Amino acid sequence: MMKIIFALGVVLLCCAAVRADYLSERSAALALVQAGRNPEALTAFTNMAASAASALQKSDALEQAAGCANRLKQYDRALELAKAIPIPAVSKKCRMTLLCGNGKYGELIVEFKTEDIDRWPQSARGEAFFSRGTAFVQLQDVPAAAADLKKAAEYSHDQHTPGQAWRMLGDACRAILKDDRKALEAYGEGIKMVRNGGGYSYTMDVVLSAAAILRKQGKYDEALGILGKIDWRKMSGYWGVAFYCAYGETLAGQGKKAEAIAKFNEALGLKDATAANKAACEKRIKELQAN
Repeated sequence: MMKIIFALGVVLLCCAAVRADYLSERSAALALVQAGRNPEALTAFTNMAASAASALQKSDALEQAAGCANRLKQYDRALELAKAIPIPAVSKKCRMTLLCGNGKYGELIVEFKTEDIDRWPQSARGEAFFSRGTAFVQLQDVPAAAADLKKAAEYSHDQHTPGQAWRMLGDACRAILKDDRKALEAYGEGIKMVRNGGGYSYTMDVVLSAAAILRKQGKYDEALGILGKIDWRKMSGYWGVAFYCAYGETLAGQGKKAEAIAKFNEALGLKDATAANKAACEKRIKELQAN
């Protein structure tokens, strides 16, 4: 899905020859998006583009309009709006995001494989590198994906893209290359983004994945240290079960069978644990008891 850019260089917008009411109109249109009123937001942004006072304003309005059209499943119209963006880098970035979000990975690479994104304005690079890196992963070209995803993490300043990039790269190294060392390196960068024991799904994923690799290598103390990056004791549901089970598996690897069983029993009692979660935990407990 097309990312909504709520703050596309507001400072730059203010520095341009700004039509006095552009920023207030933009805020109102984004409020429509947040409320799920994409048809009205699409009309608002296209009207703003028609009356924009600068190429920057028009580019911003058309990019937002393309996002609205995409969410309305009007993919062809979204691409047309993206192509009409007057700033070349913003137009290309928008088209790449649309292609990636709609699973057109081969088309994205055909059109943009040799694009020199490093020469674009810095504000446009992060999202473009992430889109192309994602496409390379889907096409199983991990070396090319690694180059782009590392730059996506470098150039993206939002709170989500860097972590998502490192998780994706780690997963690709692990699943496609079967290279645990490179996977751990990528996951390690993602783990650096854990803050105050909490994180988003991608940071929790990298912690669990890194711990699984360390268990496989027999490095149980290191695995426990990695798991301790997340404050898992307050979790319930999917993530709570995942972390309690990861602790249980790590303790089992250390030969601490009673402690491992206790962790799986705690997972069983978590709020919102699913029937499948419970069945898996019960099976693991029986296996540990049998051994």
